[in-house]
Amino acid sequence: MGLVNPNDPRAKRTRKYIQKAFTDLLVEMDFEDLSIQDIMDRAELNRATFYNHYQDKYELLELTMTSAFTEILSTRIPPGTQMQGTELLRNLMLAVCEWQIETTKQLNARRTLSQAMEDNAKQQLYNVIISCMAHVKDLPAKEQRRMEWVATMISWSIYGVVVKWSQRQEEPAEQFIEHVLPFLMSNLRTLNLQDSQE
Repeated sequence: MGLVNPNDPRAKRTRKYIQKAFTDLLVEMDFEDLSIQDIMDRAELNRATFYNHYQDKYELLELTMTSAFTEILSTRIPPGTQMQGTELLRNLMLAVCEWQIETTKQLNARRTLSQAMEDNAKQQLYNVIISCMAHVKDLPAKEQRRMEWVATMISWSIYGVVVKWSQRQEEPAEQFIEHVLPFLMSNLRTLNLQDSQE
């Protein structure tokens, strides 16, 4: 990160201007062709200001995507919420469906960002799943690794199946999720995290 206090209101406002300019330009240009000068010209800010907030455009990309996906996730799973089982998976899938639709609208699908978007989303899904497993840190190392593997499988499965759905969107997100949930729940049951009524 750059030189400014990230919690300063002026710094937050400046980062919003930079991120807005960045996402607007991604609709028009490929990420690899986009320069920091392009971004700052669009934001109507001095180029030096960029380096007070970001090391390079790759950090800007990562933080912009993280921020956007975190915002969507937090509306579905507010911070501090202890969701489990079907409720957790349903809300994660709804968040990824919304994320996928929004990013597809904003970015040209032929652009070179799909891998970075995928990596970012899968990591955040994994983090949410692990955070909902409050007892993981108290387990023996071997059992903890097993739970981390399953959390990885679930996060990758959610992302992959939502991307496949988003390519056609032949049914509403809610209906699609109800079809897929039983398969994901079978993985979750191996962690003994299913809803108590199931």
